Amino acid sequence: MAAEETHWPVPMKAIGAQNLLTMPGGVAKAGYLHKKGGTQLQLLKWPLRFVIIHKRCVYYFKSSTSASPQGAFSLSGYNRVMRAAEETTSNNVFPFKIIHISKKHRTWFFSASSEDERKSWMALLRREIGHFHEKK
Repeated sequence: MAAEETHWPVPMKAIGAQNLLTMPGGVAKAGYLHKKGGTQLQLLKWPLRFVIIHKRCVYYFKSSTSASPQGAFSLSGYNRVMRAAEETTSNNVFPFKIIHISKKHRTWFFSASSEDERKSWMALLRREIGHFHEKK
């Protein structure tokens, strides 16, 4: 099992958004999404973040010119991407979530600016996750 896990890249912690966008291997998708806050004090906040998916890792930045990510995570172990109807509000009309196979891991919540944008991000994330699982 350890050999399979080595195929999943570990996100780079100290890379700027523009550097990541021009790295070899290409970016699967990049754009602005709202991301649900990760701490107890920020659970109701959904700041706008510049999100990049590169080599099955998700990076989120304050802006497209940020020198380093606010955070990043590998899609390793994540197996579902679905709408997050329970998170829909007047400000977050198109939320979705990325769910890990283990309940011990964080579920990530994002919100797009339109239904088409949500569908596009969800489809891409499913492809990124499925691409690895098909090789098993």
